[in-house]
Amino acid sequence: MPIYVPKQIVPIEPLVQSPLIFLAGPIRGGGDWQASMAEEILRQEPLANIACPSRWDGTHRLASHFYQPFSKAHNRQLVWERHYLKQAGLEHDVPGCVVFWLGSESRTNPHPGPDPYAMDTRREIGKFTAYAETMNVRMVVGGDCAFYGLDVIMFELSEAFGERFPFYETTEDVVKHALLVAQQ
Repeated sequence: MPIYVPKQIVPIEPLVQSPLIFLAGPIRGGGDWQASMAEEILRQEPLANIACPSRWDGTHRLASHFYQPFSKAHNRQLVWERHYLKQAGLEHDVPGCVVFWLGSESRTNPHPGPDPYAMDTRREIGKFTAYAETMNVRMVVGGDCAFYGLDVIMFELSEAFGERFPFYETTEDVVKHALLVAQQ
């Protein structure tokens, strides 16, 4: 299971048995939920590819899984993120899914401000919600039911998808459903 971290863009071979899972959600102030999610993906699907926008370095506990050669390219992180978001959630020559994890803000290491917590995540999920009205979007949403504004987000998703959109409260359920969506 290679983990792709910013900012090197690496082509991913479209293998049905190796889905690409993009981990979208709060980074600053959200804790290291991405590591737990990646470990659960590894447990459920050892061949999966993971795109994680966290700026982990070679000392991270999952560094042995980083795509090699590990490189910090000169791309803007936003370019890197858009590339893998599109590949995982919109392009259908690569099996994939975007996981939006809407976790509560960390009490021990909160978002530094001045922007609101999860501002970029809200923008990204809004963009994918708009795509869903005209495209076959592959995404799964989970997190903490206390995430501020969750009821509005879920209402918008249900409207865009034309049916009640599911929300999962555990990493196990999120990964299980993301892998199912990725293979559709």
